[in-house]
Amino acid sequence: MNRILDKYDTLIFDMDGVITSENGYWDAASLTVREFLTNRFGGEDIDVGYMSQNVKKIRSEVFFEDKLITLLKGMGVNSNWDLGYVTVLIALVTGSCDARDIYEYAKRLDGDIIEIYDRLAILAAKAVGETPKDFMRSGKLWTDMRDCFQEWYLGDRLFSEVYGFEPKTVGKLGIYKGETPIVPLDKLKAILSELSNTKRLGIGTGRLRREIAPLLREWDVIHNFDENALCTYDYVVSAEKSVGATLTKPHPYMFLKALYGTDYDDNKILNGDYDKSEISKTLVVGDAGADMFAAQAMGADFCAVLTGVSGKAARGYFEDNNATYILNSAADLL
Repeated sequence: MNRILDKYDTLIFDMDGVITSENGYWDAASLTVREFLTNRFGGEDIDVGYMSQNVKKIRSEVFFEDKLITLLKGMGVNSNWDLGYVTVLIALVTGSCDARDIYEYAKRLDGDIIEIYDRLAILAAKAVGETPKDFMRSGKLWTDMRDCFQEWYLGDRLFSEVYGFEPKTVGKLGIYKGETPIVPLDKLKAILSELSNTKRLGIGTGRLRREIAPLLREWDVIHNFDENALCTYDYVVSAEKSVGATLTKPHPYMFLKALYGTDYDDNKILNGDYDKSEISKTLVVGDAGADMFAAQAMGADFCAVLTGVSGKAARGYFEDNNATYILNSAADLL
């Protein structure tokens, strides 16, 4: 085992870009953006069949050949729901659906990403003459986009089974099918098996449990993780309703919840009422700025893996932002 791991008792993994590939999520996010800008704000019907057959073309158009994904994730945008949401807000603010215009505007944004959400929401609502409250993160626009994303990702049948109501737009087949791990499955199994022999393994992911748990079971790796350290987005949703604050990454809530246990009281986590000595023995493994900033906010060491949207080109970004370690992939932990 890699000697750098000797000092750690707990390893907490982000999922997308670290263990699971994000390509399906980026595809779903691009289709969601196209649907909203075409239908809700453009007043035109969408062609579900055409969009389903031209996903890669649409993603390249919407996200400026993935440059917009790289930029926004580097700023701390975590979930792909938020990726689509921010892209639509900027399109409304600029009055342009052209990806280059959106990208150039995004380059000028600065400050805390949560504050950026709020600023863009107010500007976007003003631009289209609607109520700012409906455009805030977790408001009506964000919620509608989340549901639309889930329609594209899960497909009509599974969406209805999971959520108990019919999708607004029918004919979507589902992008999740055939999802693969980011490293070969046999290697992933070997890595997690060896690590779990001496380390407590956890997860802090922007995915819902109903999506990620079946996948980990299918790959026969879920048993390598401590059940009480599997913090999925469901916990963020519940805690945000309770405390009335945004707790998605780059807020450290998710990684703290995985470290101290999903049964640990949220108020204690948010008030800093926990054994802080455990943090120095914890390593967070992620591929994006939101992961790194969340780990740093809690005071934990951070291991960046270069399997995210920018690949090895992200090394300089992680070096500039003082990642503790930088590895080509999670396979290099061994």
